[in-house]
Amino acid sequence: MMLAYPRIPMRSSRLFGLAFLASTALAQSLELDVRGGSMPGPLSLDLHPGLYPMEPCFILVGADAGPTPIALFDPNDPRSVQVGTAMLSQSFFGLLGFDGHFRVGPLAVPSLPNLLDAPFFFQGITLYGPGTIVDRISNPGVIRLGGANTFRSRLAYFADERAFAVVLPRADRRWLLVGGGRGGLLAQVAHRTTEIYDQMTDSFAYGPSMTTERSLHAATRLADGRWLISGGVNYINDPQAACEVYDPVADTFTAVAPMITPRMGHTATLLADGRVFVSGGLAAMTVTPTPLSAVRDATNTTEIWNPVTNTWTAGPNLRTPRAGHIAIQRPDGRILLAGGISWDNVIIIGWLPTVRSSCDLYDPVANTMAAGPAMAGARSLTEPIAIGNNRWLVAGGISSLTLTNLGTPTASAEIYDAVANSWSSAGSMATPRGNQRVWALGNGRFLHAGGANGNILNPVPLASTEVWDAATNAWSPGPTMTIERAAAAAFPMPSGPMMVFGGGTANGAISTGTEWYFF
Repeated sequence: MMLAYPRIPMRSSRLFGLAFLASTALAQSLELDVRGGSMPGPLSLDLHPGLYPMEPCFILVGADAGPTPIALFDPNDPRSVQVGTAMLSQSFFGLLGFDGHFRVGPLAVPSLPNLLDAPFFFQGITLYGPGTIVDRISNPGVIRLGGANTFRSRLAYFADERAFAVVLPRADRRWLLVGGGRGGLLAQVAHRTTEIYDQMTDSFAYGPSMTTERSLHAATRLADGRWLISGGVNYINDPQAACEVYDPVADTFTAVAPMITPRMGHTATLLADGRVFVSGGLAAMTVTPTPLSAVRDATNTTEIWNPVTNTWTAGPNLRTPRAGHIAIQRPDGRILLAGGISWDNVIIIGWLPTVRSSCDLYDPVANTMAAGPAMAGARSLTEPIAIGNNRWLVAGGISSLTLTNLGTPTASAEIYDAVANSWSSAGSMATPRGNQRVWALGNGRFLHAGGANGNILNPVPLASTEVWDAATNAWSPGPTMTIERAAAAAFPMPSGPMMVFGGGTANGAISTGTEWYFF
């Protein structure tokens, strides 16, 4: 590999060398941020931080991943870069500015069908280290090209079928697919396994195992960067109280104190003081005399985990049992707990299943529960998304649950305004759906992908998507996914696209596949 690198005047070189020696103790890891992949669309590169003004640098570009030994052009350097030799001539040379950044772009990437799925690899280096031409080396980055506003299968598969999994970022810039299960969407055979996705190789490998099998569990990022994994169903589809903590630096799962009550379909929210507030869920999975008997297991209890003492304490009860409800953390620290599957006491027959439109407000300072503003429609098994100005969009979800109506979804949508503490209409989707994934597209637009209609016992996964526009308060069709997916996981990749993992598909199958959405 041959790199043409510029030489700076000897006097300037000495000055830079003195600056380098003076700043050695303050040296920071060189970071490269790569954003792009859509055709047409922008490509942006940002190398940072500099150690001194006008520090010379390259952002290497390759059509293959390497590794390439630096010794090919500097025999004194035993290191390698993770960029191959193809296209190195297209690398970008520059100087890290007074703000410590060297930025390239945004460059316009045209729509070129022959480049579909093509990878491009990047890595940053700075020049003139002690005794070597190359000083610091950044993390590698990669983009893979796809058509803008489309879903594209990367043909990247993980080993274990997973619905209701969660995705956690790792310290090594890869991410971890945690738990989830195969079987029916509501009859899970949970996994203890995790799988690591590596964007450089576009492939999965097994990661560290959890302490127990989990699906329909909750993952809450703690103040120190670790993650609390709470509850969920075990390998025989029973809710559990067991909890554990994932440490992304040590890459380990460690059991912590179990909850007071077993739970699945609960919420778990980090409080301002570092504790975790857990509410509702199903405490058991009773299936006789009918599959709907499990609804009677919805609990109204809450509890709080203290990571310092590793203890759980009971919180105030919800005003009604809730499972599959949503939690919205308001800017004042209070938590709105909305909707959910529940049940009512009924004379003679004992109880009846239902879905709530009511909401509770938990105050962590007073440790009290109060009534919140009710939604216009009942809903559960959906997720809120922040849309700005202390507002959240909530769309779809299961809206009706009776002995004769086994949990059909709704197409309606609402906006919660935390300042006004009120709900307003956000129109209706074309297709009722629950257990969909939601993410922001930018410019006030939000995409709802997949999910299922049918009913709670016989869900029919969807491949369709719909987009809500805040400017018009209206819905429009979005691009179709490559397959139907309900209860999939989704994670924004560092380069920009959204990656969708697994989920329930047609004919009751659970997917091991992924696809990317290109913005």
